[in-house]
Amino acid sequence: MTTRPAAPSAPPEVAGLAERLAAVLGDLAFPALRWEILTAGEIYGVDTVSRGLLQRLPERRYHSLGEVVAVLAAVLAGRPVAAVGQAGPPRTPRVAPRRVPAAARPAARRPVPRMPVA
Repeated sequence: MTTRPAAPSAPPEVAGLAERLAAVLGDLAFPALRWEILTAGEIYGVDTVSRGLLQRLPERRYHSLGEVVAVLAAVLAGRPVAAVGQAGPPRTPRVAPRRVPAAARPAARRPVPRMPVA
């Protein structure tokens, strides 16, 4: 019987990171690019530890705050971040176009008669 090495625990910097970032980046509209996340952190006053972590984010588009935290956890643990959170934006359901009854459609416009100017 072989023993497995213990799963690497999250680095201490990640503890509480989601809550700290949620307080600062809560108003940020996702998806967001790296520079937008850094700028929002600077504007809303992220603490120095979190600022240093945000500086380590790779250049790419992030689709949620959870993805930002997952990428930071991967960076700090030394894991590759290429596949973390690359699912893309959530799919929007396909909706058939709304049909307007013929009675509710606006009537066709008649051309305006032109009168000669004297």
